[in-house]
Amino acid sequence: MLTIAKYSFKEMLNKKALGLVILLTILYLTLYGFGLREVYLHGSSNEIYRAALSSQLISVGLYFANFIIAFLVTFSAVGALSGDVESGVMQALLVKPIRRREVVMGKFLGIGAMISLYSALFFTAIIALNKILGAKIIIQLPNLIQGMLLFILGPIILLSVALWGSSRLSTLNTGILVVMLYGFAMVGGMLEQVGYMMAMAGHKIQGLVNVGIISSLIMPSDVIFRKMNSVLFTSGGMDFLTGGFLGAGFEPSIWMMIYTACYIIAALYMSARYFEKRDI
Repeated sequence: MLTIAKYSFKEMLNKKALGLVILLTILYLTLYGFGLREVYLHGSSNEIYRAALSSQLISVGLYFANFIIAFLVTFSAVGALSGDVESGVMQALLVKPIRRREVVMGKFLGIGAMISLYSALFFTAIIALNKILGAKIIIQLPNLIQGMLLFILGPIILLSVALWGSSRLSTLNTGILVVMLYGFAMVGGMLEQVGYMMAMAGHKIQGLVNVGIISSLIMPSDVIFRKMNSVLFTSGGMDFLTGGFLGAGFEPSIWMMIYTACYIIAALYMSARYFEKRDI
């Protein structure tokens, strides 16, 4: 299993998709940094205003960073199993004394290690740019570490779903499935935020909140992002990211975190089970 993980990690380094994502990341950080410089240079000097503004800018930066990392996960993982089956590589690999479940877990560990490393560096770059260019919000180190781990967890959820699809579907169909589920979670999360904002205004629409809850159960990537926002921008009982589509709304409970962990385990279990039965 560790050999497969090592091979998958090295394979990620040689993928053209990784080079493309690195280029997109550099362009994104350049544009994002320019925008931060202009905003912090010409913005108000009021400390509370700047703290609230900083939280919004950091959250927006991390939100769109999620898109780029999701792009990397999609192009790296949708063919992790099905691509090797279609190309004939898997037949040669399984001739050796190795179980199919070990192949699945090795792919998860190898690709997951690269995705986690990339996500951690991206997260650090977003925070560092804001601090260097004038952000006034102070994030405690424990909150920062927990926020980074939650930021990494989002792509790991997407990876587990991609492996589940790749274990039983073609590469193309898996790609469509992953993109649709990611978009479904994103739209559902936005609708839930609208429901919470309307409730705060005295016009509660439970249907919108229910849509968000259902979408989070089907694909919990968006709710993890909102949990990260809550961890990063709530300090001393004060929420610096109130309102808007990127706000935390009501902070996701510990039960949602437990559900997310079970979700990843279940996706990997089904991946291994389906792949063991797959005719290659």
